[in-house]
Amino acid sequence: MSAANGLETMWSELVELCNEQFNSSPFKRLLAMKFTQARAQQYSIQMAYYVQNRRDGWGYVQGSAPFEVKKLIWQHEEDELIGQKAQGKVDHITLAVKEGEVFGLSAEAFERTARLEGGEVCFSAWIRLAQRPWLEAIAGSAILEMRNSGELIRGGSLSLRIAAMLERDLGVPMKKQINNAEHVVMDVEHANLLMQVARKYASNEAERRAILRGARESLMIDRVYRGHLADMLEALA
Repeated sequence: MSAANGLETMWSELVELCNEQFNSSPFKRLLAMKFTQARAQQYSIQMAYYVQNRRDGWGYVQGSAPFEVKKLIWQHEEDELIGQKAQGKVDHITLAVKEGEVFGLSAEAFERTARLEGGEVCFSAWIRLAQRPWLEAIAGSAILEMRNSGELIRGGSLSLRIAAMLERDLGVPMKKQINNAEHVVMDVEHANLLMQVARKYASNEAERRAILRGARESLMIDRVYRGHLADMLEALA
C-alpha cells in the first residue's frame, strides 16, 4: 500500500472510531440524560476540569514533539490558553466559568467543588498517554478534537448535542452557552491537526499504527470518563 493510500485508510478508521463513540453505552447514557439545573451545574464544573486536563495533556505532547509540530500545537493551544479576539481574548477555563453563570454558578463554586474520583483517574490516564512516544501521544489528544468535530461526526459533535439538550431542558440558548458554542466552532478547525502531522511524519505502517494505537487508547479513556459523568448526573435530582 502506498503512503498516500495508507494515510487515507488510517484517517477513515480514525473518523469511524470517533463516530462509534456515540454508539457506546457511556455516550448513550450521557446523551439520554434530562438536564436539571443541578445536573447542568455539576456537568459545567466537571467539564471545566476536563478542559484544564486537556491543556496539561497538550503541554506534555508539545514537549516531546518535533519542532515543526510544536508550532502547530502552539497555534492550537493559543485559542485555548489565551482565546480568540472575538471573545475578548478569554482563555477557555475562564470561558467555562463564565458559561456557568447562566446555570446559576459562581466562580467560587468551581473552586470548592471536587473533581469526580473517576474523572481524576481518567485525567491521570490521559496524562500518561501524553507522555508516550510522541506520535501515540499526539493522537491521544488530537482524537478528542476529532470526536468533537461537527464535520466528522454524523448527527453532530458532542458539544453541539449537549448544548441542544441544555436548550431543550433548561431553555438556555446556544448563544448563551459560550463555552459549548466556542468548541462547536473551533474543534472543526482543530480536528485537522492530526492529519497535518500524519502527512509529514507517518510515512510508514509502523508510524500509522502508532497513531491508531494512541487514538484507540484515548477513546477508551473517553468512554470511561463519560460513564462517570453519566453516573454523577443520574445520582442528582
